[in-house]
Amino acid sequence: RVFCSWLCPGGGLQDCCSVIVDKKAKGGKLNWIKYFIWIPWVFFIVYAAIWAGGYNVIDFIYQTDHGVSISNIYSYIVYYAFVGLITILSLTLGKRAFCHYVCWMAPFMVLGTKIKNLLNYPSLNLKADKDKCNKCGICNRKCPMSIDVCGHVKKKDLYDAECILCGECVDGCPKKAIKYSFGTRKRD
Repeated sequence: RVFCSWLCPGGGLQDCCSVIVDKKAKGGKLNWIKYFIWIPWVFFIVYAAIWAGGYNVIDFIYQTDHGVSISNIYSYIVYYAFVGLITILSLTLGKRAFCHYVCWMAPFMVLGTKIKNLLNYPSLNLKADKDKCNKCGICNRKCPMSIDVCGHVKKKDLYDAECILCGECVDGCPKKAIKYSFGTRKRD
């Protein structure tokens, strides 16, 4: 889910909103909402592809004027609707609320991470040294995904399906109990 923290423009917008309203999103059972959005979305894509007779060619700028549809004011309606939705959710429900509750890309990322862990494939991850941790809670306050990072450090397992590997906990930890690591996920 590195894409979510380092490349996603919606995530960047939400990080800007968290400067205005710095409260945690509830998470928990509400995180499942995005899966109920994702499942019909994936089925619709598969259905549409089958109905159309499959894919003959993939054209990323299909039906756009002049390469990118910026020449028509009506092209912005969907764009502004999503910017508005992301902003409203982030300002009302807390940090990265859109990621928690609505994002249809997050389940792809979570599924990819779970498959990677199952296959024991090396990747970027976080590593904890629970002996260095003084339980100050700074990592929890810094986490934009409202994860109980301190609890994960105590277990020496920083894996969480909602973690976007942004490194805020790494930067915030005064004792350097959390660091980036590259390799397979080790469970102690």
